[in-house]
Amino acid sequence: MADVYVAEDLRLGRHVAVKILHSEYARSEAFIERFRREAQAAANLTDPGVVAVHDWGEDDGTYFMVMELVQGRNLREVVRSEGALLPRRVAEIGAAVASALTAAHAQGLVHRDIKPANILLTPDGKVKVADFGIARAFDDEEQLTRTGAVIGTATYFSPEQAQGFTADARSDIYSLGVVMYELLTGQPPFHGESPVAVAYQHVREEPEPPSDLNPNIPPGLESVVLAAMAKHPDDRYQTAEDLELDLRRVMAGQVPLAAPENEAPTRMMAAVGGGDGYDGDDPFGGETRAYDQPVYQGSGRMDRTTITIGILAAAALIGLGLILLVRLLSPSGSNLVEIPSLRGQTVQAATERLKGLGFVVTERGVSDDEIEQGLVVGTDPAAGEEVESGSTVQLLVSAGEGTAEVPDVVNRLRADAEALIEAAGLEVGQVVFEESPAVPEDVVMAQDPPPGEVVEEGTRVDLWVSAGANALMVPDVTEQTEEQALFTLQQAGFDLAQIVIERRPHAEILEGFVIETDPPAGEVVPTGTTLTLVVSEGAVPSVVPNVIGMDPEEARDRLEEFGFVVEIGPVVQLAWDNPNGGLIADQNPDPGETHEFGTTVTINVGEAATEVTVPNVDASTEAAARSAIEDAGLVFERGVDVLVAPGSPDINRAVTQDPGAGTTQDVGTTVVVSFGKEGATVPNLFTGGSGGCANAVTMATAQSRLTSANLVMQAQTASEDEYSYTQGTHACEGRTVQQSPPPGELVEKGSTVIVTFDPVFAPQDFEIYELMPTGPPDNKSAAAQFPVFTFEQSTNDGGECHDPDPSYSGNIRRIDPLPEATIPFIAGKYTITYWVAVNNPVRPACPAYTPPP
Repeated sequence: MADVYVAEDLRLGRHVAVKILHSEYARSEAFIERFRREAQAAANLTDPGVVAVHDWGEDDGTYFMVMELVQGRNLREVVRSEGALLPRRVAEIGAAVASALTAAHAQGLVHRDIKPANILLTPDGKVKVADFGIARAFDDEEQLTRTGAVIGTATYFSPEQAQGFTADARSDIYSLGVVMYELLTGQPPFHGESPVAVAYQHVREEPEPPSDLNPNIPPGLESVVLAAMAKHPDDRYQTAEDLELDLRRVMAGQVPLAAPENEAPTRMMAAVGGGDGYDGDDPFGGETRAYDQPVYQGSGRMDRTTITIGILAAAALIGLGLILLVRLLSPSGSNLVEIPSLRGQTVQAATERLKGLGFVVTERGVSDDEIEQGLVVGTDPAAGEEVESGSTVQLLVSAGEGTAEVPDVVNRLRADAEALIEAAGLEVGQVVFEESPAVPEDVVMAQDPPPGEVVEEGTRVDLWVSAGANALMVPDVTEQTEEQALFTLQQAGFDLAQIVIERRPHAEILEGFVIETDPPAGEVVPTGTTLTLVVSEGAVPSVVPNVIGMDPEEARDRLEEFGFVVEIGPVVQLAWDNPNGGLIADQNPDPGETHEFGTTVTINVGEAATEVTVPNVDASTEAAARSAIEDAGLVFERGVDVLVAPGSPDINRAVTQDPGAGTTQDVGTTVVVSFGKEGATVPNLFTGGSGGCANAVTMATAQSRLTSANLVMQAQTASEDEYSYTQGTHACEGRTVQQSPPPGELVEKGSTVIVTFDPVFAPQDFEIYELMPTGPPDNKSAAAQFPVFTFEQSTNDGGECHDPDPSYSGNIRRIDPLPEATIPFIAGKYTITYWVAVNNPVRPACPAYTPPP
């Protein structure tokens, strides 16, 4: 329709954009009138979101319009270069366009051609709507468009525009919804081989939910876009201001008020009376309109595709129109349904209940101290509220205590918000700066996930932070010269002191031209942000960077930045604990070497071992064995100690291990190691005896030997049938008869050895009563005859008893214990107390005595 040129306003000394109407349109009075009205209408719009019109006129049949020159890119260029945008950025752009449309609609103007090419982004991040070239007052009675004419762009126009009906403010809302859909997904909702095919889809087909193409789209934003794209104008937002408010609710983390989609897949279209308006008040209330003729034709030949689509469209519209006519003519009541209370119910039961009432059901986990995990806490909207059947109701499901609850950080300083997020066990995710004239710089404006949501510990929380009213947008200076880039950055508001220049070799970008910026182009940043300008050094010999330890893709990108060709070599086997498992473990040439552009660098990915060889820890100390086993990637465990002989070199040293040394085991296998523990050897208690019992030792000797061996003796007396007494001798009495454990056995120190001794009996009276207490053996000394006993004279009665027979005088004539009684071993000895015979009636009488036969 027109060409646009950059010009200089010589009178005011400023650069402007001049739109010149194409000569073929200049011959049409209708287009000239529309062009004039565009200038007048746009000139009356002083909203900052609309490209300003300064003047218009005619010069020798050439019609022109002088407009504000906007530096930056349009959204079509942005989507082509960057693909889908961040959901929050889309919401901000949509809100800005809706604000501009609100100003236009307030003056009775409908844009009628909202599309990405007509939405401009300035270097400082502002949004401006351009080209009100086909706008007109929607109360215009002069009807400048001819019958059946369709004004707009097929990809973005509304169903009513597609059928030739008059567009109103809600048509602009539909087109903006289509634009936001494309910004979120990277593609428009409808595609076709021809404009008519696309037009048919606008009228008849529902768009695929954008979240199916981009799962990162918040549900609230998706509902806003789909509500804006409702087929029937009554089901859309009724004003651009309503749309803007809902978008701002989404950006604030609130639930939008978006109306649910129309329950019916389409409505009946009104018959066209003249193409310039509707027949009646509502063009969507009569019969379905069929296309009278193909809209697009080639020279001399009609497009068969167009004919086919037109026929199919007409047939489909008529068929569904008849069905819906019955429904529209039927009595209808209110579709409002009260949401029941579902607290404490299972998710399955609650879902079935809501679906039975005609609702669409979604779920969201929340923390709750009262409701058991997995049961329903409540609903959103809440129980008792009346909402339209077909609306979405979100079940709030208890996550129990949860792992982490997302804190509310909106309206907090960024540093405080990040501290709260980390204190909650979460991680700070992407931080996006957005210009805001209302929110102070560095204050959080929105967050995702929203506050209160229960998520797994370590979940990333994305933040949208105000860059202030004077925020800067990084312009795209890629492949500009360094001087051009610096000038562009300064024009965008960056001081030279903020710009750091980094020079880097590059395989494709010539020396002195910009490779990239950090932050990247299009990002909004606060004033004072340091920006790195990466400038190419060209394809020059480069130092091979060190990529060991990098991810393979990261390593490839790094090497290619320096102009090297990357080749992936064979996998390198690594030790089990090498940190480069799955990363680059080797490269050739080595890092630091200088090579020509295009040199091939071979990188090898490391593979950490999963099996290791068990080391030999024989004779090692515990510390050394533990270290060797753990260094090998195994788990050390101390086993049961093994007793070794006293003085053995294996004391406190490894003596066994399982699995054995040299075997191959999985990393993490447990190796049980046993160590030598000094034991005690049980001594022989049957050697070194004396007298008539050479194969047995006394209790004192046994005790001494066991004590020396670090053992404990438990003495016991043999039964009488084991008595080894032989008449006339007491040589074995009180000596060892048995020991347990046996001699030579290795036991733990401090162990008890049970020793059985021969019982000791007091001598018979005829053996002792004729002996002297002491003296040499030839004097028949009792001590000599019975060396096993200790003889002590009684202190009672002076140790004497009366015997009238003088031949016994001085001999032992009374003992305690009595003859043949068992004598206990007390204080390490067998003691016999005795009395000697005297002829003294004062003393007690000596016991009767029977001499031996």
